[in-house]
Amino acid sequence: MTQTINNKVPWALPHVYDYMEGRDADSYSYPQMSGTYNGRHYLTAYSKQQKTEFENIIIDHDGGDYASASGIVSIENGIATLGDEGSVTYRFTVSTAGTYDVAVRLCYPFWDKNGIYVSLDGATTHYTERRLWWPYWRSTFWTSLASGVSLSAGTHTIRISVDVKGVQFYGFRVCSSFSEAPSAGDATYSFSPRQFKDVEGNMVGPDRGFRLTLEMLRRKPDSALVWYEDFRDYGVLETNYWKILSGSFEVWRSEEYSTERVYSQLDGKGQLAWQYDGFSDIHLRARLAFPANGSGRAGVFCGNLFCCLNYDSQTVELYNGSTLLGSYGQEILRTPNANLRDDPNMYTVEMRIRGNRVRVYSGSSYTLRFTATVSGFSGGYAGYRSDNRTVCELMRLGDAWTYEPYERFDVVMPDGTQKSYGRISRSNCTWDSEFQVFTLTADVEESSTRSEDISMDYDFFHSDDMLSLSCGNDYQATVIPVDINIWISRLFLGDADGFSILYYQDVDSLVYWANEAAYRWKLRGMCMWSLGQEDLRLWEWLPKQV
Repeated sequence: MTQTINNKVPWALPHVYDYMEGRDADSYSYPQMSGTYNGRHYLTAYSKQQKTEFENIIIDHDGGDYASASGIVSIENGIATLGDEGSVTYRFTVSTAGTYDVAVRLCYPFWDKNGIYVSLDGATTHYTERRLWWPYWRSTFWTSLASGVSLSAGTHTIRISVDVKGVQFYGFRVCSSFSEAPSAGDATYSFSPRQFKDVEGNMVGPDRGFRLTLEMLRRKPDSALVWYEDFRDYGVLETNYWKILSGSFEVWRSEEYSTERVYSQLDGKGQLAWQYDGFSDIHLRARLAFPANGSGRAGVFCGNLFCCLNYDSQTVELYNGSTLLGSYGQEILRTPNANLRDDPNMYTVEMRIRGNRVRVYSGSSYTLRFTATVSGFSGGYAGYRSDNRTVCELMRLGDAWTYEPYERFDVVMPDGTQKSYGRISRSNCTWDSEFQVFTLTADVEESSTRSEDISMDYDFFHSDDMLSLSCGNDYQATVIPVDINIWISRLFLGDADGFSILYYQDVDSLVYWANEAAYRWKLRGMCMWSLGQEDLRLWEWLPKQV
C-alpha cells in the first residue's frame, strides 16, 4: 500500500493488510463527529451524552396529562414547570402485577434551578444536583425513581412537588428494565485482510496472525467543563444565560445573519457575567485581543477577583478589588484593525480559585505564572471584564478541583476480545466512575498527581497477537472512547510479527523540495542522504533544477 500525503512525501505500509482513517468507520454514534486537521481525517467527541436503555415499556407518560395540580404550575407541550408551592399528580394503570423499573425525565435549566421531589405511591425521592461540572445541565435526562419495585395490577400514583422553582418535569416510564450511562459514542470499522503476491508470484499472508494498531491523539486533562462559550451560537447574548453588569457588549459574526456556528468575537468593554451569583471555587479562561488603539486591562473575574492582561504595563495581573496581588511580565501586542477579525493577536489568561488561594496562568500552554493568597473573597458573579474595548473569542468555565481526562479508550477487537488503553494512574485524587472524572484531594497542580506525561503528538497502541484471524475473511473492530477529546486517527491491521509505516523520497518529492528551497526559501543549495538508495530518475531531473 503506497500513498502520497499532503506534505509531498510518498509513504507505504509494508505488511499491513488493511488500513482505515478515523472517518472511514462503517458507523459511529453521536456525539462522535468527523473532523479534518492537517490532512488527518479523525473522529472525536467534545461532550458526553446520556445513553438510555428501556426494555418492554408498558407506560410512557409525558408531563402534560395530569390528574390534579395545586400551587403555581405551568404545563405546556407536555412539560410541567413548578413554581411556588407547585405540585402535580399523575395516575397510571398497570394491567399485570409484577416487578418493574420506573424512570422519570427531568431538566435543570440552570445552576440555581436544581431540585424536585417525586413520589411513587407515597414513597418520595428528592432529586438535586450541585456539581457545576455535571454534564446534563440545561438538557433533559432520565433517572431512576424505582428499580425492581413490585406493582400490583391497577392504578398507581406519581406526584411531583417543588423544591426549587423552575425545574421541568417531562414525564415518566414504567418498564421491565431501565439503565442509563454517560457516553462519548463509539465507532465500528470493518477489516478485510487478503493475501499479497510475493516476489516469486506466490500468494502469502502472515505467518502467525495479526495485530491491530490504533493511532490516537490524547491530551492532558483540563478542568471539568462547566461552560464553553465561543459566541458562535446565533443571538447568544439575547438568552437568559448572560447579564451585562456594566458597559456594553455585542457579538461580531463573520457572517452576520448566518444561522450556522460561524467564527465570532465578543466585542466591547465593561463586565459580562453568567446569570448566576453563586460562583466561588472555579477555573476561568479567556482568549482575547487588544485592537489597534487598545489599552488598559482585560481578562476574567469572579466576585472581587480580577485576573487580567494589562497592555499598559505589559503584565499578567491579579487584583482583589483595587489591590494588586501579583503580576508577571509578558509581551502583549495590539492587533491592527485590518487583522482584528481574520488574524488577531490572541492571548490566553486564566485563574483557578481554590478557597483563599488563586493560581494565575497565561499563554497557549496554560503556563502557571504565580500563586496568590486572598482574603475576604466570598465569590459572586463570574465572567469577562475589560477596562476599554477588546475582543474575546473564547470563554471557558471549569471546576477548580475536578478534572476531565482525555486519555482512555476501549477497543472490541476483531477476534471479539476487549481491551482498555490510555488510563493513567494518579495519586491525591478520587475518581468518579460514572462520569470518569477525578477530583483532587490536595491543593496541587494536576501534573503532580501522575508520573506519566501525555504526548502532544499521536501515539500508537497495539493489540495482543490475534492468531485466530486469517486472510480471506472479514472482521469488525469497535473503538469506544471512554473520555472525550480523543482523536481516532488511523487503524492498521498488520502482521503480528511486525509491520511498518515507511516514508521515502522519490524523484517527484525531491524535485518538489528542491523548488521550495530555491524559490520559496531562497536557499543556495540542498543535500540528500544517502547516495546509492536514491530514485535513479533523480539524475535525469536534477540538472534541470540547477
